[in-house]
Amino acid sequence: METKKFPIVVNSFHYDLLQKGDQPSQDVQVAMRKVQPTDERLKGTEKDGAFFEIMVPFDVTVEDNGFKVSGSISRVVQTLGYEGEASELPPDELEKLSRPLVEYIETLTYQVTAVALNEGVSLNFQASGEPESK
Repeated sequence: METKKFPIVVNSFHYDLLQKGDQPSQDVQVAMRKVQPTDERLKGTEKDGAFFEIMVPFDVTVEDNGFKVSGSISRVVQTLGYEGEASELPPDELEKLSRPLVEYIETLTYQVTAVALNEGVSLNFQASGEPESK
């Protein structure tokens, strides 16, 4: 599917140092909803394809590293030649559209922990599994 992608927006990103023994958890959600463009320069381009906002709220406690990250990242995409609903998109297309946002969470976490802990922690989220920490 051909798409026009707009910039990724970090709505919030929060890092917390935790106490030893906190239970690891992973809550990374992907939601997608149809939106109307608000930018005047995009008015009238709806005929080329539907606009969707992809939202990825997350709340992850990393095992053995004593920290938690949470927040929300989003992006607007236009699916060129597609006018259907988000729920009608094949799962592999949703994964392709959302993967860059999940990678942003991984990158932000690595960069923040490199500064906060003097060692970057890599998160490797899988579509249907737990994150792996390195």
